[in-house]
Amino acid sequence: PSISDFPDGGLRAWSVVIGALLMSFATFGWTCSFGVFQTYYQINTFRDLSASNVAWIGSTQYGLAFVPALFTGRLLDLGYYNGPLAISSIIYITALFLVAECKTYLQFMLCQGVATGFFAGMIFGSCPAVVSHWFLKKRCRAYGVLALGSGTGGTLLPILVQQLFDKVGFKWTIRIAAFVLALAVFVANLLLSPRLPPSNVKGGLFNWVAFKNPAFTCCVIAYNVALLGLYVPLIYLELSGQAAGLSPNFTFCLISIANCSSLIGRLSSGVLADRYGTLNTLIPAMVISSLMCFAWPFVTSQVAPLVVVTIIYGCTTGTFTSLLPSTPARLGGISDAGRRIGMTNTAMIFGAAAGPPLAGVIQTTSGGFEDVGFYSGGVVMIACVLLIITRRLALGKWTGKF
Repeated sequence: PSISDFPDGGLRAWSVVIGALLMSFATFGWTCSFGVFQTYYQINTFRDLSASNVAWIGSTQYGLAFVPALFTGRLLDLGYYNGPLAISSIIYITALFLVAECKTYLQFMLCQGVATGFFAGMIFGSCPAVVSHWFLKKRCRAYGVLALGSGTGGTLLPILVQQLFDKVGFKWTIRIAAFVLALAVFVANLLLSPRLPPSNVKGGLFNWVAFKNPAFTCCVIAYNVALLGLYVPLIYLELSGQAAGLSPNFTFCLISIANCSSLIGRLSSGVLADRYGTLNTLIPAMVISSLMCFAWPFVTSQVAPLVVVTIIYGCTTGTFTSLLPSTPARLGGISDAGRRIGMTNTAMIFGAAAGPPLAGVIQTTSGGFEDVGFYSGGVVMIACVLLIITRRLALGKWTGKF
């Protein structure tokens, strides 16, 4: 399609973005809230397990959310979207309700880790590609609005869960949260709709030809490396603050503060990326995020510095979340965008799943969080270098908009 074929706005186009936002709220907004469960499980349900073992539930959930994008992206390109979306939505909500009935570690792993993670990916995985059907010039801006969903969910859901834990107990906390997410998913199903006709691009489910583009390959590697450390502070912020002696009533707010701050990065980064370029916006933000990962463990006992670091960290990680699909979408034709974004997301399972447990092992071994911060900040900085290389490969020069 030519540039003039894309609506780039209007009621129908923005309603699709709102649908994707709601789906983001109900999926990644939920997975980004696992820090509250990490603390609750370590203190209550699984007191005899290490932080690393508990973290595997959350990292499995988060990691598996990336896997189905490969299938959903390809199905979208072939013209199959709303049917698989509806079926997966029903299974996802059912899995959420089943978490309330879990009693053993294995049951929590299967329901909260595997089932909700995989089917969160099934219903959200192709949302960025659907949005790309409706936007071109303002695509990054649309992605920024889409990404507000997970930030809003990550802000409000931890507060909801934490308050309900004390008032109605674990089971009804999960059930009430599941009802809220079910409403968001239902409305999203009504709003989401692809625009472009089916396109049976050669290459099958996994298009290896895309990896012949060195910029695309480097981008996928960079994203994986980033996920090894980028969200580690989000999981351990509350626990590290309590370990340093801060009040639990304050520390549980840190996750919401980080996610609320990410809304600024998610929305502003879309506007900046449309004007200056995706990687030109993303790379500086990730450098700052890396520095915050380094700094976080050294301010856990001081309220004001910890809040400042958390806010800056939230803003910059929000930029990554917002702009994540934009670079893969640009590194090839629009007819193959769904599959290309899907391949990128599926490949990211390695970093997403391995990062938090690795941090848990480091924390258990060292007995503190300083080494966790060095690990987290270090791998994010390596990802920044890889993104700089990606930009150079895509442009063929060091300067320019990309």
